[in-house]
Amino acid sequence: MSRPPELKLQQLQYLIAIADHGGLRPAAQMLGVSAAAVSKGLQELENTAGTRLLERQAQGLQLTAAGRNLLARARLIQGEVDQAVLELGAARAATRIRFTVGITPWVSLTLLAPTMLRFTAMRPDVNLRLLDVFGSDYAGLRDGSMDMAIGLAPPEQAGNELSARPLFSYEHTIACRRGHPRQQARHLEELAGQSWLLSHEITQYKPPLRDFFMTHYAAEPAADTPLRGQVHIYRSMHMMEMICNSDLLTVVPWPVIEASRERYPVEALTLKERLPASTTCYVTRKNTAANGCIGDFIEAMMQALSEESVRSRYVHPRVLRSLDIIRSK
Repeated sequence: MSRPPELKLQQLQYLIAIADHGGLRPAAQMLGVSAAAVSKGLQELENTAGTRLLERQAQGLQLTAAGRNLLARARLIQGEVDQAVLELGAARAATRIRFTVGITPWVSLTLLAPTMLRFTAMRPDVNLRLLDVFGSDYAGLRDGSMDMAIGLAPPEQAGNELSARPLFSYEHTIACRRGHPRQQARHLEELAGQSWLLSHEITQYKPPLRDFFMTHYAAEPAADTPLRGQVHIYRSMHMMEMICNSDLLTVVPWPVIEASRERYPVEALTLKERLPASTTCYVTRKNTAANGCIGDFIEAMMQALSEESVRSRYVHPRVLRSLDIIRSK
């Protein structure tokens, strides 16, 4: 039993291109190959068919009757192939990797844009899902809805569930609106009785802030105590807008002040007490390998910090000077 002739898709594409463009050279140009390759492919197709498919006439190459019959079939085959490619592309899009990252707000304000540009160029197969994270709870990491977080190290009791690796450290400052009655304060005690808008519970702060808040705001006041300020918690990117439009005080990382100077009329208080520094880490579930999307995201962030073109366009130099980079990748 003889085998049927083997038609190759590329040869059929050559036949379609010649029919559509009227010659070998224009067909080759359209396909991005040499005219010699098209001529050879057409000869192989005619050998397989066992008959001539094209004839050279005064007006150029013309299809024979067999060529016209094969062209009709070739167009059907090419149409099915094109449809298959579209369906495969849709299938790939439906199975793209989704990578969920929690970002502390000050990083979102300063480093996220250049990091995203780098990461998406490195990993076009990944769809990012970005969430705000505040404090060091990281419930999303624990329940599996988040793959990684950029923020404070988790508390020690979370050590059996989460792992944190340091990236950079920064200092805090107390901020207020420009013209605030306590803008010239030089000691924490001068701020007792003021109202605050914080992103963390007061127990999450380190001394001397924690001692100050615990002393003046944690206990219930006695009935005969004069009215005093309150501590409010607002976990939102819009905290600075609230500070600018009220007499509330807040505690923020220095990079936030540096990134906000041109946008918000905020001032950092010059206190005698030195406020504690914090370390930003990338936090994952315990025993999660630092490769794949996680490693690529961290590498993108470190590239954004190190490249001068990214700095000048996206990140104000003062923001970078307020960071002490711990980890270099």
